[in-house]
Amino acid sequence: MATRSRILRHMFFWIFVPIAGLLLLLMGCQNKLIYFPRPYGNNHVANWASEPGTTVINYETKEGKQQAYLLSATPKPERLWLVCGGNGTLALEWSDWLRENAPSQDAWLMIDIPGYGACSGKAHPSTIRHSLEAVVPAGMAQLGWTLPADQGKLRFFGHSLGAAVCLMGADEFDIRRGVILTPFTSTMEMTKVMLGVNLGPLVLHRFDNRARLKEISSRGEASVFILHGDDDEAIPVEMSRTLAREFPAVVRYIEIPGGRHNNLSDLAPERIVKAMEEARKE
Repeated sequence: MATRSRILRHMFFWIFVPIAGLLLLLMGCQNKLIYFPRPYGNNHVANWASEPGTTVINYETKEGKQQAYLLSATPKPERLWLVCGGNGTLALEWSDWLRENAPSQDAWLMIDIPGYGACSGKAHPSTIRHSLEAVVPAGMAQLGWTLPADQGKLRFFGHSLGAAVCLMGADEFDIRRGVILTPFTSTMEMTKVMLGVNLGPLVLHRFDNRARLKEISSRGEASVFILHGDDDEAIPVEMSRTLAREFPAVVRYIEIPGGRHNNLSDLAPERIVKAMEEARKE
């Protein structure tokens, strides 16, 4: 019996302890798997702010000083869009595309999450939500708008992780119309895509687009346009198909043939703009 007990202890040590260690390692480095923060280069923001129709929005959260960017070709825009890029993207990298393609009668509030660009702190769903709670009213105030009076003028536009950030903002400010590109269903389900095994219960940075769409759907009169390339190498197109199937009353799904994860804005700008034009309607 003593020999058998020693064998079982050795099996436990050599099999289960390494597995537990691997799981702890994955839990500890999740932020490095999800976020790829970058700063702006020298004079990037200053050069942008010298262009017409631009305003730097400075605000603060518990994470420290934050900065967002308001683009508007008109002093009296009809809509204000929350704009959030993907996990390796800076907010201002959308500025030229928006200026050249997006509806010129609207304004665009380009948001960096904590740790990105000129924003202090570290990215986490909680810190991102706190940032949204502060930056949206700050952007609206720059236009002379207030909540709840002008809430109906808000829209959202996000890509990849930025789609999840936008849906978080939509939940926070009851925004029911917008456009998102290449979204995932949830970061919990993305673990299987990234690691080959579903580690959802261990995910600490929990973004759940399915839950956010369910909340938007429950409020009625909502339209969320989802565009996804059928050759996406990062987030499976089946995730957007799933969201479209589960929320047919809300989701307007557009699949882009040959579309990859980061090329929809170049491959199908007219499809994105058409979705924006539809989403901006009452």
